Amino acid sequence: MISLITFLPLLAALGAFLYPGKEARLARIWALGGVLASLAVILKLATRYSTTTGLQFVERHHWIPSLNIEYFVGIDGLNFLLVLLVGILSVVVVLASWEITERPRTYFPLLLLELTGLYGAFTALNFYHWFLFFEFSLVPAFFLIKLFGGERRDEAAIKFFLFTVLGSVALLLGFQLLYFKLGTFDFYKLAEIAATGTLPEQVGPLYPYIFLAVLLGLWVKTPLVPLHIWQPEAYSQAPVPVTILLSGLLSKLGVYGFLRLILPIFPAAVKEHTCLLLTITLATILLGAYAALRQNDIKKMLTYSSLNHVAYCILGISVIAVASEHAADVKLHFQSPALQGAILQMFSHGLTVAGLFYMLGRLEKRTGSRYLNDFGGLRTVIPNFTTLFSVLTFSSIGLPFLAGFASEFLIFFGAYSLAPVIALLSVLALLTTALFLLTMIQRVFTGPLNEKWKNLPDLSALEWITVTPLIALIVWVGVNPGFWLKYSELLSLYVLSQY
Repeated sequence: MISLITFLPLLAALGAFLYPGKEARLARIWALGGVLASLAVILKLATRYSTTTGLQFVERHHWIPSLNIEYFVGIDGLNFLLVLLVGILSVVVVLASWEITERPRTYFPLLLLELTGLYGAFTALNFYHWFLFFEFSLVPAFFLIKLFGGERRDEAAIKFFLFTVLGSVALLLGFQLLYFKLGTFDFYKLAEIAATGTLPEQVGPLYPYIFLAVLLGLWVKTPLVPLHIWQPEAYSQAPVPVTILLSGLLSKLGVYGFLRLILPIFPAAVKEHTCLLLTITLATILLGAYAALRQNDIKKMLTYSSLNHVAYCILGISVIAVASEHAADVKLHFQSPALQGAILQMFSHGLTVAGLFYMLGRLEKRTGSRYLNDFGGLRTVIPNFTTLFSVLTFSSIGLPFLAGFASEFLIFFGAYSLAPVIALLSVLALLTTALFLLTMIQRVFTGPLNEKWKNLPDLSALEWITVTPLIALIVWVGVNPGFWLKYSELLSLYVLSQY
């Protein structure tokens, strides 16, 4: 089933590219069919997923036996919500691209190839296999920015590619050295060796350097300060559907790397470098919030806000290794919410930021602008649009009964109990986030109406269809987070057993 999920978009990409019609008029139909087919298989898989079992839906085949390289995929508590998120947002991305008419036989296949790369990376459990899809996901994103982006697209695409390739080289070198010492690329086998506490001894003096190489690769991909400098240009210059991909999904690939590669395989190094991780995370949280506060370009504001919110995931991951005087069972009481909150935050933020960027794109389509100074009073002419945009904004702020609150509360509950100073400093970013997002709502939708916008159309049927499921899921996560947390509980406890 997992291979079917992964390669259905690839088949749709071939159909969209090869279809002989004029201007490939049906390219978008191929794309929508491909993503809906993958989502249907994911939903079927979800009905069969057991929250009391570990790895499920395993597909394992020898690939390069002499190097212990396998085609090894599966679903567990660390990637279940992420695979579901890719399925949901892939439909949003295609619908957000529905009006694109420029080179559709290039655009839609690239979009579908990107989704294949994401599915493959989120489900692979052998490093070689994972790395191929991890790298594969960079190529379509590069061309989507370079070919279809804004005025500074060339600079943004090159910066994106160079930084992410730098991180990928570090990752490859780190795991290649690990393979030379241990003879396996299997994530589960590596985690089992680490669980015995003997991995540093088996690897020897190279252990800290391997850890730092892997950390560097994920540091760039997530991204975290100061290796985030590719992000603002890439997000702001990319077309809106591609920005949804980058912020809602590609950034989660970096966080997922922390969950799959860093925590289970390098527990000793994580404990030793906790201070470094927390410092980087805090800097990213604060910089993202305060940089967003200074923006007039709403897309850049949401870009920096996304940087800030993704860093909350790393906060939930990093604090679990903080030394504590609590008894083991009491410490676990704080670690588990932090880690599960980080996993839920990836899902929650993905839904929220996708909706915000989509709605901003629709506003820019109507007005030709995305600058705060150009708006005012829009609620009087587009009340439905204002309502949905406000709900998404409140979720990003962390309003109770919405997805953002559920995940962030868990992260801060654990963080305050384990690292109170870091948690309290991070609260400053929460307050700043509320300030700039509420200011955005005020300046765009309230106050006197700018007369040139008096004839703006309200939500179309396609926009309702695209955004309403996201809103429904955001409310569902906020009202009943326990339903979603049960998917990650078992694997979280397994990972935490080493801390």
